[in-house]
Amino acid sequence: MQGGSIYHDSYGRGGYSYGNYLMNSNKALYISVGGKGQDGTYQSRSTGGWNGGGDGEWDHQDDECMGAGGGCTSIQTSKRNDGQLRYYESVRNSEVLIVAGGGGAGLPYMTHIAEIAKHVNQYGGGETGAKAWYDIGEDYENSVYTQQATQTSGYAFGLGQSAPSTITTNSEIPGGGGGWYGGYTVIPTVGYTFAAAGGGSGHIGTMLTNGATIAGNATMPSPTGGTETGHSGNGYCKITWHPTL
Repeated sequence: MQGGSIYHDSYGRGGYSYGNYLMNSNKALYISVGGKGQDGTYQSRSTGGWNGGGDGEWDHQDDECMGAGGGCTSIQTSKRNDGQLRYYESVRNSEVLIVAGGGGAGLPYMTHIAEIAKHVNQYGGGETGAKAWYDIGEDYENSVYTQQATQTSGYAFGLGQSAPSTITTNSEIPGGGGGWYGGYTVIPTVGYTFAAAGGGSGHIGTMLTNGATIAGNATMPSPTGGTETGHSGNGYCKITWHPTL
């Protein structure tokens, strides 16, 4: 559920969510593991990670291209359609147990510039995902933060915003991360707009106890042991059974 990158050098990290759920041993759960957003590819649209990642687009002018948003990881008590979170909006409060938000894609290739480097981690997860960001021109001194995914709003339930398929400005556009609410991207109206998409929000359902979300710019448990700051690559899910006595 990591967001894709341009030239493989920058991306947002996925978040982490956990909680306890009381259930019978014969009860089924449906786990939707988020996929990493595709990296930017010259003259090609990048595909969003499975489970809500938004698509990214190249600039249709030269060789710059943006990656796609990472998909979220979610657990449900039923299977609707192919299991992606966006199909659960009408039953989100009764059938969705937990969501870990995916990271948004970005940034431009000039990540060695200090002003740009401040915005590299377009994290997902937590109560909110990172805000979408853009800067017009090449001075990198007029940064603008736009909307972000929260517990009550975002681009769409379970779905990060995709770049339009036709770009008329010399600006590449990243995809937003999937989540309880997906992250936004930036739709440029003038040329040379450098942007980073926002990550999706995480969520803990009311059916869980002792639950919490951790944003992708914070320390969290790593699936390989120890800790990590945000999760990169595809998402994962770990379920531990604690039988009652």
